[in-house]
Amino acid sequence: MLTLSVHAQTAESAASGFGATITTLKAARDHGRAESIRDLVDAHRRLQSSVLRFLSLFDDGRTRHEARSLDALVGLLQKKARAAGFARMPELNAAVLAARAAARQREALFCDSFATDAPALRDAARELERLDATLVGLCVEHVMRANAPCDAKPDARRV
Repeated sequence: MLTLSVHAQTAESAASGFGATITTLKAARDHGRAESIRDLVDAHRRLQSSVLRFLSLFDDGRTRHEARSLDALVGLLQKKARAAGFARMPELNAAVLAARAAARQREALFCDSFATDAPALRDAARELERLDATLVGLCVEHVMRANAPCDAKPDARRV
């Protein structure tokens, strides 16, 4: 068994090597900004998870899609939903367009102009949450329709 020993650094050893040459690019002083970035990343992750769950309805959970990008996942969802005769394709198509825009926006998160604008980060996170709710609603409606008793009358009211 290999055991690594840890030696206390002296002032002389700390002043040389990598520790002396690495500096942070930006200090994390703005906790509100950091929280906004975290919220945006979490909202994106939840949206991608919702798309994966929705997609699993069309392939009975047999296929693993986790490694794909959000853009690729929503494209596949759109294709599989269309092939399955999904009843609310116009709404799903609109959600797919919004998800593709969100996937592109995620890349902008790391640009200075966007990442320093805390209100824009919060707005983007809220938009992702609304999109996630839309997709979850479409998914739930699809499951309810698929599992409704044959003699049940379809609800004329749209949510």
